[in-house]
Amino acid sequence: MRLEYDLEIRELAGDILPDGIGMDIGDGWRDIVIDELVPLSLFVGRHVVIRKVGEKWGLLDIRPDVKGLDEDRVHAVWHGLQRTRARSASICELCGRHGEIRRTGWHRVRCDRCEGEHLRRRHFVDANRRAIEDAALFYVGVCLEHRRLFPVANIVLQAWPDDIDRRHFIDAVNDAVSWWRAGSWIERIGDEQREAFRGLRFP
Repeated sequence: MRLEYDLEIRELAGDILPDGIGMDIGDGWRDIVIDELVPLSLFVGRHVVIRKVGEKWGLLDIRPDVKGLDEDRVHAVWHGLQRTRARSASICELCGRHGEIRRTGWHRVRCDRCEGEHLRRRHFVDANRRAIEDAALFYVGVCLEHRRLFPVANIVLQAWPDDIDRRHFIDAVNDAVSWWRAGSWIERIGDEQREAFRGLRFP
């Protein structure tokens, strides 16, 4: 997920989505996650903490810890999450266009275009893991030096044979940075820098 979207969701959701919880979803599900978490934070506030925003069996999977709510409100929380999960079945996780569940191997919701790039994306990311990690490290360093965030595509300027590979590279760097911000690791950068990075914002 694009770092801008990750931070937007966190800001709108407030305290129910802690910094240490990574969001393992594509840009295409941004709107439905916002549509679920913002009303949820207003409805139950401090009684819910989100522990997972990801995918399971191809569909959006949001897992909360719920404490101190009466039974009717607990049911309302779970009903809302199930409704959002069902919505995700027709929205491409990567781009947000109309999609459908694809069950060849790993389950996923994709539009025809993104499904057509699926294997190419996987092979590209696997073959370029080191370059992706190096670019993420460089991006974090630039942001810390300037004490602000930039769109990843504005900082990570790497030449690829075509726009598809460039898009896959930028997406993978965004994922690496977002996951590192949530608590994962990037070689050669530690927790002290993570805490400083968490305090940075887009202008």
